[in-house]
Amino acid sequence: MQLSSNLQQLEKLFASRMGAYEDKLKKVASDSTTLHPDFTALSKDFNEFKSFVMATLSNIKSQLELISLGLDRHETAMRRKVLLIHGIPEKQNENLHSTVLALTNDQLKLTDFKTDCVSVCHRLGASQGKPRPVLVRFMNIESRQAVWDSKTSLKGTGVTISEFLTKIRHGVFLSARKHFGVQHCWSADGKIVLVLPDKSRYKIESLNELQALIKKYPIICTDTVESAVQGKPSTLKPADAHVKTITKMNRKGRR
Repeated sequence: MQLSSNLQQLEKLFASRMGAYEDKLKKVASDSTTLHPDFTALSKDFNEFKSFVMATLSNIKSQLELISLGLDRHETAMRRKVLLIHGIPEKQNENLHSTVLALTNDQLKLTDFKTDCVSVCHRLGASQGKPRPVLVRFMNIESRQAVWDSKTSLKGTGVTISEFLTKIRHGVFLSARKHFGVQHCWSADGKIVLVLPDKSRYKIESLNELQALIKKYPIICTDTVESAVQGKPSTLKPADAHVKTITKMNRKGRR
């Protein structure tokens, strides 16, 4: 959100101004052999005011993070009946409902799947010279889950199925795969599932949760990392640098 970005700038400005003012107070104190009683009281009031403002800004920041997480959870819930299908070639005047039906019947072996199981079916995003993913919104959770559970049948076909994560969660997902490895990170019900070095499984929703795990397990995975959408290899970067990149992306997305 823009408000979150503005608050961060305000926090930096306040810290800078207060730091400069504090340096002036220290200089006056060091240059004077005797201090006026009012100066000592002023210094005490300044420190108390500084602590109060910083604590207030911290509380506001925490509240904004909770609001942001709440909105993200709401958006995730709105997408619970949606899946993305990648790798379906684009054709002029294509009938995506028929294409998806053929895919589910023939390749996923879901013979009971009918056209009326899908409420919305369309390409996602602007054309960029390569097949765009197909967004499929199912009529009910059961139909969506049946397709999701059968996605391994598409292995080797060039077609893949993924969840329609929010922009924030997609960024966290990519960053998690970058650090912990492709084989140790996937999504389920809108959450990012991680297999940690101690073999335990952990579900996360936010960048803060991922940063805490990266701090606990700082060793970067050396696997070849594939894009969550296109499946193409990418160059490994230090995890902290990648997390900072995702943070910037999230801030831009909130504006």
